[in-house]
Amino acid sequence: MRIPILLTIGCLAALLLSCAKEGSVDYVRWTPVLDESSLGKDIPRPDSYHVRMTNIGTEQALEFDWSTSSPDAFRLVPGIYNVTVSAQGTTGGKACNYIGSVAGIEIFDEKSASPAIPISVSISSALVFKEIHYNASMVTGSASARYLKDTFFEVYNNSDQVVYADGICLGDPLSDKVYDFSDKLEHADQYVFIGTYVWQIPGSGKDYPINPGESFVIAASGIDHSKTATTVDLSTAEFETICDKYKEKGGQPDANALNMTLRCTIKETGLGNQLGKFTDGAWVIFYPSQPLRKDGEYLESNHANNYGQEVLKSDVLDAIDLLKTENPDDKRLPIALDAGWIKCKTTGGNQSVVRKVAETLPDGRIVLQDTNNTTDDFTVNDTPQIRRYGVKRPAWSTWNTAQ
Repeated sequence: MRIPILLTIGCLAALLLSCAKEGSVDYVRWTPVLDESSLGKDIPRPDSYHVRMTNIGTEQALEFDWSTSSPDAFRLVPGIYNVTVSAQGTTGGKACNYIGSVAGIEIFDEKSASPAIPISVSISSALVFKEIHYNASMVTGSASARYLKDTFFEVYNNSDQVVYADGICLGDPLSDKVYDFSDKLEHADQYVFIGTYVWQIPGSGKDYPINPGESFVIAASGIDHSKTATTVDLSTAEFETICDKYKEKGGQPDANALNMTLRCTIKETGLGNQLGKFTDGAWVIFYPSQPLRKDGEYLESNHANNYGQEVLKSDVLDAIDLLKTENPDDKRLPIALDAGWIKCKTTGGNQSVVRKVAETLPDGRIVLQDTNNTTDDFTVNDTPQIRRYGVKRPAWSTWNTAQ
């Protein structure tokens, strides 16, 4: 089903005024088309969308809100545009984040045939990535020695309900543009495929409650790394990715943090740094609704000797695309999971990506921004920090120093 949306001229009047002053401009009337067919019958349609259009030639970006019931056509300077539309809504007490984008739409005259912009929706999870440090730091006193064992993921309960960390998994998905599993799995488009490891938080189901406004930290190693490098103290992390295979390969000692379970080793390239995606990498946290495969039983992709563990997209709680370049072609995740991306410096930059605060409630609890677009939701910070914004630790997290 294609739904034509007419955009108001009034929204662009101020933006186009500067162009008109510089000379005569022959504007083009353009009517975009949205394809909302993937939303399903039970998902409400937004009353309005936020539109971002970037003219590739002039690099001029136009941003505005418009109503789906507006009767006016959209007036543009002729050119080639990248278009992103987004909206937010609610259903059944959950937040809906709508997103759609098309690159390279040619708009030169009113007869230009424009592709429909496919709209997808994600239901916001209670648990979201709050801060991630992944690009390593420098050994104290050294100008060249990089320190590679201070990776951490902080996960925050962004809802007003108690949730449980038991059974939550962390993994690094393969690029859906490069690796194809369609000849090995029916309905492969409904999955993302983990390419290296799957780590899972242990527990019987309600061992590790996370209250609203609390976070938990998953560290590669739950020790005070600031004693060795110009980096962060992770001795109060709740979980760490330590296992027997890791210790056998000379990893960090087993600290106070609870050990996660290594469920899958799809590509055992070196467990000495098992969270080592130091320049880029996509990440997901998910709660599997179906059993994970046993070691050695993974699906082989169209690339020889490249395997993956399938995870239903509907099981993903949060996803983030971390790139090493500004080229969107390097993006791994489909826009239904993350419509954007973010970039840190190369290995040793000691930066972290931090989710923005959307609002602070009267009781002091923060609500983090979650529009399913990493580009908009996160910023890059030069100093990694756990519990940023003064968020709380879970009550069961009682240790204060590493062993």
